[in-house]
Amino acid sequence: MNIQSLRERAKQEALDFLQNESDYRMGYIDAEQPHPLTRNLSDAYGEDVKKGVRTLFSVDAEMAKRAAETLKTPAYAAFADSIRNALKNGGRVIFSGCGSSGRLSMRLEQSWRSAIAKLCRRYPAHEAALQAHLEQVGNIMTGGDYAIIRAAESFEDSTRLGEAQAAEWNLCEKDLLVGVTATGETTSILGTAINALQNGATVWMLVCSDPAPMIKNMERMQRVYPHPNCHTLILPCGPMALTGSTRMQSSSFEQFAAAAALEGALNDLLASLGIKEPIPTYGELGDAFARMTASLLSPTCLSLLADLTVKEQAVYEQGGLATLFSDECLMDVLTDTTERAPTFMTPPFCSSEMKDQAESWAFVKNPTCNTKTAWQKCFLRTPRCIEWSRERYAELGLNAKQIEKIPSIDLAALEKFEIGYERMPERETNPSLAMWVDVNEPPAEYEDASKGFSQSLVMTPARAGIEILPTHMDIFEHLALKMMLNTLSTGVMARMGRIHGNWMTNLAMSNKKLIDRSARIVADVCGISYERAMEENYFSRAYLEETHQNSSPTRETIQRLKAENR
Repeated sequence: MNIQSLRERAKQEALDFLQNESDYRMGYIDAEQPHPLTRNLSDAYGEDVKKGVRTLFSVDAEMAKRAAETLKTPAYAAFADSIRNALKNGGRVIFSGCGSSGRLSMRLEQSWRSAIAKLCRRYPAHEAALQAHLEQVGNIMTGGDYAIIRAAESFEDSTRLGEAQAAEWNLCEKDLLVGVTATGETTSILGTAINALQNGATVWMLVCSDPAPMIKNMERMQRVYPHPNCHTLILPCGPMALTGSTRMQSSSFEQFAAAAALEGALNDLLASLGIKEPIPTYGELGDAFARMTASLLSPTCLSLLADLTVKEQAVYEQGGLATLFSDECLMDVLTDTTERAPTFMTPPFCSSEMKDQAESWAFVKNPTCNTKTAWQKCFLRTPRCIEWSRERYAELGLNAKQIEKIPSIDLAALEKFEIGYERMPERETNPSLAMWVDVNEPPAEYEDASKGFSQSLVMTPARAGIEILPTHMDIFEHLALKMMLNTLSTGVMARMGRIHGNWMTNLAMSNKKLIDRSARIVADVCGISYERAMEENYFSRAYLEETHQNSSPTRETIQRLKAENR
């Protein structure tokens, strides 16, 4: 191995990024900055697990107060009215997201479908009228529904792929596309917005940072935000508890804001059918969110999360695996568990054809049905996966190297991830952990499925003593579970040394946004310039590739530079 050659390669790759990818330097954006309350997060978890849990939930509580204030503003009312009017006038509302925002967009569609189904059972005389609105809410996930379980390489950084995904929806003037992006600039999401605007649809960009400073420097943003049919709602979320991890507070804020608007649309629908029910105002929903999030800080919840954190950590440190079981909340559990791989560089989920790869530390299963049915229940529809050929990707501007990176992401590939009741003996070796994670208590099927594991645990909002306001969309049940899962997984990784302060140091350089974030992490932790950090990261990545090590370039760089300075 020629170290000098690797150095030259790293220098050139870093120079290319610095000169040609300035659009992806995101350190000035609120959602990418370190949160002052969590500067010593890793130390807090090292001292006392409850202290760490309390620290994370305190940021959620701060965010929820901002959300409650936002829902009382004219700007939010305009956004919610646009959604309600589109649905009332026979149009569709399509949520477009990537990564964590894509998964919350999936949650919004699934919650809409679930709400319609429950209303049909409650009001059978109106079933036909209610069912007519089932397909009015949808979502576009960057990379298709396969990306709920494993990221699709090359998709996030392409507007053309986003445009092509949106084109399959045949959007028109009656439709509304909601681009959900914490930073406001996610390339693939802007691509879906470009297609929507070209077809006369209305676009709302749901963002957590003011996009104005970026628009003048980014051509892809200039094609969207200044358009007369594009509107922006800024959700003042502030920094994430774990720096840059938008799977946490920003996605919670976005999920809540969008779900509350859909709740209003469901109330409109019931009123049109002559059904009168108590209707909470947006302000009342905001206050309920703040109360629910404050209840996460109760002694009951803190004790439960601290106990689960220590037990899950112990299983991993002894070389064991965890399997999280769920039914109604399978999508919520999948969302958090899938995002552990890119956030903390743990092994990603493996399908039945990936037995040569390391097992994911955590996996997700529904003990009540087989895999094919479990995927249907997860989405409450047939999964929408991408079935494009290599020729189609080439037509969309991808080069051969980019196309080669894209795995099979069609429906057949998704269904090879066995999330149903099929036994996986390799996950039941001692030590092993089964955990029921849902809004409901575990069914008999879970009791049977968990018998082969070393230990069995339960996590539900009720057992945590969380305050829940009932809604048609089950808004607060899903948000409570989401925040509990985010805190559990982050706490486990903090306890295992994969977080430094409030930086996720086990980061993968898998897209341009993460390349930038990785450089900022190294610059901050090691006290060097951003430019040098970029070069050192590229060197680490090249070295790890050359030596066939599946490790984080960010972590490798930090460890190497700190050793050199001793």
